[in-house]
Amino acid sequence: MAEGQESRVPDLSVFESLPAACALLGRDRDGALVLLATNAAFEQHVDVDLAFVIDDGELSARLDGVLGLALAESQWRNIALPGYSGRLRASRMAEPAGTVVVEFAERQLFDELALRSRVDQLQDLVDNSTALMYVKDLDGRYLIVNDYFARRFGVQPSEIVGKSDHDLFPFSSADVYSEHDRDVVESGISVEVEEPFAPIGGETDGDDDRRWLSIKFPLLDASGRPYALGAISTDITDRKRAESAARIAMHEAERANQSKSEFLSRISHELRTPLNAILGFAQLLHDGSVTPSQLEGSQHILDAGRHLLSLVNDVLDITWIDAGAPGLVLSTVPAVEPLHEALQLIRPIARRDDIEIASDLHHALFRSVVGDAQRLRQVFLNLLSNAVKFNSRHGAIKVSCAVHGDRLRFLVTDTGRGIRDDERELLFTAFGRLPSSADIEGTGLGLALSRRLVEEMGGELGIEHSAVGEGTTFYVELVLAEADAVTAAPEPAQPHDDGEEITATVLHIEDTHANLRLVEHILGRYEKLELVPATSGATGIDIARRLGRELDLVLLDLNLSDMTGADVIAAFHADPVLKDTPVIVLSADATPTRIAHLRSMGIADYLTKPLDIRLFVDAVRRVLDRR
Repeated sequence: MAEGQESRVPDLSVFESLPAACALLGRDRDGALVLLATNAAFEQHVDVDLAFVIDDGELSARLDGVLGLALAESQWRNIALPGYSGRLRASRMAEPAGTVVVEFAERQLFDELALRSRVDQLQDLVDNSTALMYVKDLDGRYLIVNDYFARRFGVQPSEIVGKSDHDLFPFSSADVYSEHDRDVVESGISVEVEEPFAPIGGETDGDDDRRWLSIKFPLLDASGRPYALGAISTDITDRKRAESAARIAMHEAERANQSKSEFLSRISHELRTPLNAILGFAQLLHDGSVTPSQLEGSQHILDAGRHLLSLVNDVLDITWIDAGAPGLVLSTVPAVEPLHEALQLIRPIARRDDIEIASDLHHALFRSVVGDAQRLRQVFLNLLSNAVKFNSRHGAIKVSCAVHGDRLRFLVTDTGRGIRDDERELLFTAFGRLPSSADIEGTGLGLALSRRLVEEMGGELGIEHSAVGEGTTFYVELVLAEADAVTAAPEPAQPHDDGEEITATVLHIEDTHANLRLVEHILGRYEKLELVPATSGATGIDIARRLGRELDLVLLDLNLSDMTGADVIAAFHADPVLKDTPVIVLSADATPTRIAHLRSMGIADYLTKPLDIRLFVDAVRRVLDRR
């Protein structure tokens, strides 16, 4: 107390018994603060030397300013002093005049008040965000919400603060919010969760796509314990709706793709079934005892039918590749084999047009490439066929190969018209035809299909060189297989002597009369072969069970009137006597996915209609030889 101050010491008995941490302050004659006393609760809960504070001019002024506000507003005020950061409130005493009782917040209240102080500092920052930002206490009551939160729900912040989710939102949504809050507080770990949207004071709007993406995190005190929970919630409704639309579109695309696959399978069957009879009986007529005029007519039928078949194949293959080439089987393929097979098929056609074919494949010997053997043969056959069609009369074709790093390049060179530079890419466009080739039969699909097939195998197809009047060199570049996978090219399978007799019992399950008659004519030349027909799947299964182990082979169509060919195969597999009976599928369905599926069921072979009689007889002999 300053010198000369009037000494009026109050009765402190009541002051000492106050449960709150209190200090009694007065003023000297100059109006400066003086410390009159502190009670026991103050000494126990507040670690600050008020005498030092009052003697320090700057600290005393700070305390005096806060006291003035606390007295004027009759509420708690923030204060930061050495050893204490919290809040205080003050009240005047009647006696002695000018004295003030200052109550300092106890620790429990201080924690909450300190939190509110920290929250106040964040308010300006979060109010400008376009996401919901909020803080809840450990009981789930909102301590602060930003302006966007209030605007988003059309309420005032004061209508939210102090309330819990269950006070504001429908219980189904509030339960979700509270569960996520509890997980964060108990684990002390931040989470990112999707939460349902719900309006304040109403029921859910029934739109399951309306969602918040909430990042929730614990707010920790100095000891690392959570004292509150903070969160940022962003409206992801548009994103969820876009995802939902994408899912629907994907399902629609899958359904459309499935419908397209079914259509292709059906159209393949519908086109190939009549072609099977046309080409099959034309082959029989052509190979029989006919007059020169009949021979010429049968040849015209064969040429026209094969041209139509080629068109059907190309259109189906282009569509198949557009669908991602499902069922394409990449494996290690002897490099010489598919090209050698294609050369065997094309040489008779080249001889007819007096075109010489020379091949040098020694660089491909004892090497293997990565590809699909059947499709590679198709690519080489297409290139060689074009080399014949677009060649000059009495021209030549040269086939060679060379190793380029980790790739093997095949070259097919013709002595034809050549191609201008500006026409090259048109060759690889579906249905693209060069003006100079208008007089040559073709669809413009072959090269486009071949390039895409090679690319699906990881290779490349293009033109290495071409000049008008000098011919063209096409190349096919394929990836070489790993060294330990290299195998020597096997000897090509030799066709059986057609004079050899076949001794077997063969069941033919087919519901089209023309196809039954065709196979009957083809195999009828073998006197020791018993051919048993069945016009439905159920009849075929019954006959097979009666024949039992006497049955050597089943020829099976896939599209039967009463069941699918796959169902018939499954019935055979389930029968202990018939399960090992070989099955050759004869189907007008040439879609690769269907072929791959049937081969995975363990069939002996799959031949597509229209049947090539020689290949059909060879397949029957080959399977019966293994039998």
